[in-house]
Amino acid sequence: MKSKLAILLALVAGAAAAPVYAQTSPDADFAARCSAPGVVKCFGFDNTTTDIVRGTNTFPDGSGVFRAGLDTATKASGGGSLRFDLPPPPQAGANLAGSWVPVGGWGRTFSQNSTFYVQYRMRLSSYMVQPGSWDGMIYKTSIFHSGGKTCASIELTTSGYYGSPMAQLDTDCGGRFMWSTLDGTQYTNAPPLLMQQTDNLKCVYGTDYAANCVNFVADEWMTLYYRVQIGTWDQPNSQIDAWVGRDGQPLRQYVKMRNFLLSCNGSCTTSPDKDDGYNNVTLTPYMTHLPTTAGPSTAAHMWFDEFIVSSQPIALPGNVVRPDPPTNVTAN
Repeated sequence: MKSKLAILLALVAGAAAAPVYAQTSPDADFAARCSAPGVVKCFGFDNTTTDIVRGTNTFPDGSGVFRAGLDTATKASGGGSLRFDLPPPPQAGANLAGSWVPVGGWGRTFSQNSTFYVQYRMRLSSYMVQPGSWDGMIYKTSIFHSGGKTCASIELTTSGYYGSPMAQLDTDCGGRFMWSTLDGTQYTNAPPLLMQQTDNLKCVYGTDYAANCVNFVADEWMTLYYRVQIGTWDQPNSQIDAWVGRDGQPLRQYVKMRNFLLSCNGSCTTSPDKDDGYNNVTLTPYMTHLPTTAGPSTAAHMWFDEFIVSSQPIALPGNVVRPDPPTNVTAN
């Protein structure tokens, strides 16, 4: 029989070692995640017959030019990915590259007293993460919303913070960002505040965001993962979590909001509607107030792939490391 010391040493060695997972192809890996219990909808962005169709689920920029399409060369899995081409100036301004919105949305509405999970892969070219590339504009990436309302109370928007690569999340059409008190216990918009609720960084307002915050990176597929637990509309009892993971590295949490108020367009306190809730997504690099003459002199790009919505936790892609094992293991 092994001694307690031998057992403890084995546990510590196991905790320190890199996790090992069964090897599988990217296509099989995505298919397995899509067929898991609780999955509501999957989008693979593999073709132009159903996945990426102009005028049906893919829409033009502010000048009527289609700048989103299928990329068969740069992809996380399957036959391709959704790519947005952001042209150099002059361009269409705020809506400079169009959008993608699924027909029929998610097919399910998540309202009060429910929880949903979203996971997708995203890739950015270098100009998307270079500070100052877009004259300090916030560039959006994804918007979770209700029906066709992308600028409303029922809305969670992921973006890069004012011309920087710092990942952020907001609601109420940009009216409230996921900022918290320094102890992370509740929402605030009055400094001093945490711009992110990370596990091991201090992303405090006014500090060095590049060093102290979780940032998007260029030229590699990132995994974005969300957990949204909706409490009671217009009451501070919801929870929101968001992570970013680089290939071969653990997920890094940048949103951990507790006691957060999620609103329902001001109507749910008196007459809750079963159709009020999150049931759709818009993918777009939209930049509010972007001048038509602003931006880098070379085209930039934003890619999406492997979008999953579920009522249960979603397994991570095979090339994303799970969070580190617990370190407080003891042997009796």
